[in-house]
Amino acid sequence: MIKPLVIVLSLWALGNTPAYSQVEKSFEIVKAKTINRNLARQFPIEKSFQGIEASFSDAQILIDTLDQTVKLQMLVSASKDKQEYSAKLVFVGKMEFDQFLESYLFEDLRLDSYRVEQDSYVDSQPTEKAIKQSLINDFEDIKLFNLTKLNAFVPKRKADKIEISTGQLRFIWH
Repeated sequence: MIKPLVIVLSLWALGNTPAYSQVEKSFEIVKAKTINRNLARQFPIEKSFQGIEASFSDAQILIDTLDQTVKLQMLVSASKDKQEYSAKLVFVGKMEFDQFLESYLFEDLRLDSYRVEQDSYVDSQPTEKAIKQSLINDFEDIKLFNLTKLNAFVPKRKADKIEISTGQLRFIWH
């Protein structure tokens, strides 16, 4: 009689320990450096519109813990007849999971800030307008990282929660 009671109490105690509850939840921490290495493989991207050629390069993820956002920063440059133009762009968008690719993508890019770094054009307005309106809208979804390449043991579905902290994102599955 005592032996079955000990087994039942042991199972009950095991079920109520913090270690057991951790088994139900899994998480993966993805550092900004990991995402930036993946972005470096996708850039530079060359675009052209109405005679204006532009190169988008140096893409980096910006993780802001203050306003709990993830943004994408990159450099755009154009040149024509020894005239140079470059600007730093910051985009906001949505981080979405693509089930087929088993990857998180940065979608629906919207320009958040635009800062001219260099401008030796006689008239840079057409170039700036093309970059802001047409060239940016032509971006495909940008792959931030592939889950299975990071960790083969994480669930292959959208995380239930994403926590933003300094220099990293924590993906949590329940």
